[in-house]
Amino acid sequence: MISLHFFHTNDIHSHFDHWASLVSYLNHERHRLQAEGKPCLTLDLGDHMDRVNPLTEGLLGRGNVKLLNDADYDYVTIGNNEGITFTKDILNLVYRDRHFEVILANLYDSSGKRPDWCRPYAIRVMDGVRVGFVGLTAAFAQFYTQLGWDIRDPLTELRPIVKKLREEADIVVLMSHVGLPFDERVAKELDGIDVIIGSHTHDVLQQGLLIHSTLIAQAGKFGRYAGHIVIEFDEKTRRVLHKGAELVALRGNPDPDSEREIEVLEKKGIANMQQIVASLDHAMPVSWYGDSEITRLMADALRKWCDADIGLVNAGVILEGLNPGPVTKYQIHHICPHPINPCKVNLTGREIIEMINIGLKKEFQTYQLKGFGFRGKVLGKLVFSHLTYNRVVDGENQTASDVRIDGKPVLADKKYQVGTIDMFTFGTLLPPIARASQRFFLPETLRDLLAWRLSQIE
Repeated sequence: MISLHFFHTNDIHSHFDHWASLVSYLNHERHRLQAEGKPCLTLDLGDHMDRVNPLTEGLLGRGNVKLLNDADYDYVTIGNNEGITFTKDILNLVYRDRHFEVILANLYDSSGKRPDWCRPYAIRVMDGVRVGFVGLTAAFAQFYTQLGWDIRDPLTELRPIVKKLREEADIVVLMSHVGLPFDERVAKELDGIDVIIGSHTHDVLQQGLLIHSTLIAQAGKFGRYAGHIVIEFDEKTRRVLHKGAELVALRGNPDPDSEREIEVLEKKGIANMQQIVASLDHAMPVSWYGDSEITRLMADALRKWCDADIGLVNAGVILEGLNPGPVTKYQIHHICPHPINPCKVNLTGREIIEMINIGLKKEFQTYQLKGFGFRGKVLGKLVFSHLTYNRVVDGENQTASDVRIDGKPVLADKKYQVGTIDMFTFGTLLPPIARASQRFFLPETLRDLLAWRLSQIE
């Protein structure tokens, strides 16, 4: 019987608090297995990069690749934070110095060719056992298309590859950055996959999840856990006898070299963002629950950039204010780190009033959102450009009255163009925007627009 070992991480999101502990754990376990003559591989399932961290932003992902190289990863797939928060040109450069293989089956360029930094599947022989790996990422088509990519349906791409791998490999492993609901569907509908190592939905599967004969594993987020999968294979019958998954909490014994490396890379990232983008003659404090000059500027930047009738943003996207004097790219990143893009939607006056009333609710303003690109604390108040209203207070409830756009009373059935943020197109934060027709503006992020608008102040 042959024991095959797979270590895996996912959705690190450039949170490196546990990275040095992870490296220490991986080094110890791989050394132990090597001494026992047992083969192992190390995999990352995507969203390792997140531009919230100056290490990632300032080095444009190259620092993340160096960390993966130095931690001796073997196979990696990409998540949406790699795929749609960098331009196509940058992403094509990010993996140039990689020491690992990128496995990704459903991404093509606009000519129909896969990028040269990845391949759809790979077969690795581990102690005589042929293990096939296929990688997939979530298909955010509206974003990928604007960046010059052709992202295809993951399930459609997966079917013929699994069929091919079943003929060429003893074991098939799916590296999925599509999310647990997709992984569960694949396990139910598609025969031939032994293990799905998942990500994207940040699920903590302590012992994995077995559906039919497929084992699904996922290790949460932010590097709090490392995953360890063991497959027992009978070399005589060429069959899998057992497979199991566990998560290991990463709490201590940090690797000192990795700690120093993170510190050095972060300093390099910050040094790369010292360009001055504006100069202020007065302070710009921020209020998450009221109007402030800097959030009004952000709303106005969205209106102008999107060529819309009004601009709309939540005050919580600006984490801190700015002091008088020169403002650098690093400062702008520090106060607005979200990988969020501008978006234009068409809404009726009635829908705009509905949004204003949602935004006046205390539970909206104090909501501690996690995800959708938001990297702040609370949503905060909705702030507008070229829109005014009066508040009607009835006990703890507030509603809007005398809503005006560019000084004119809003018309309930008239369509207006709203420049806002893509975060509101996801989920149920602001239903009128989520169900509206949408146009996204890429690759610019909120901080790019804020820097642009600040540079215009005389």
